[in-house]
Amino acid sequence: MDFSSYIIMGGSNDVPRKVYLLDLIQERKPIWQFHNRADLAVLKPSPKRSIANSGLLQGKFLPTNYISKDSSKAVSRDIQLTIIGFPLGIGVEKRFSPLTYRTYPSSGFITMQRADLKTMCEFLLLENPSVGGYSGGPVFDVSQTVINSMTTTGSGTMCYGFIHGTLSDETGGKLAAITPSYFMFDLIK
Repeated sequence: MDFSSYIIMGGSNDVPRKVYLLDLIQERKPIWQFHNRADLAVLKPSPKRSIANSGLLQGKFLPTNYISKDSSKAVSRDIQLTIIGFPLGIGVEKRFSPLTYRTYPSSGFITMQRADLKTMCEFLLLENPSVGGYSGGPVFDVSQTVINSMTTTGSGTMCYGFIHGTLSDETGGKLAAITPSYFMFDLIK
């Protein structure tokens, strides 16, 4: 990313709002923190006063108690997960409307090669593949249970990881590779 890069956020009435990187940092040098193993990077914002006072950033950050720190046990394969993102750039034009899809874990924690750097790292795999635009998107257990025609919402909403990419082979088989969320805590100490 360079200084002409921007982030699109949902503004009032779901109107997309473009916020330039230069408005989210006060120095001309972004302070990126890159994980030394996992496919994660964090930019610590220090927004300009005009952005900070606009209310645009209010409610846009996930509290860390909603991010799983557990590196000893992967999310159960019985839990339905929800992926949130903007596949193929859909959902950021006239209305800010992230897309979601639901899937289940198809593995526990496994060690395999990263698609980008070809280094070994730990991942979770999901039953359904990812689509371009979901990369980096969060993977949530939104704690909803459907029984017959009734949906109940629990209080256990939790982020378990972030989309790394799609694994595929010549037979057409595909799985989504997820960077586990516990790696995030190495960057946000």
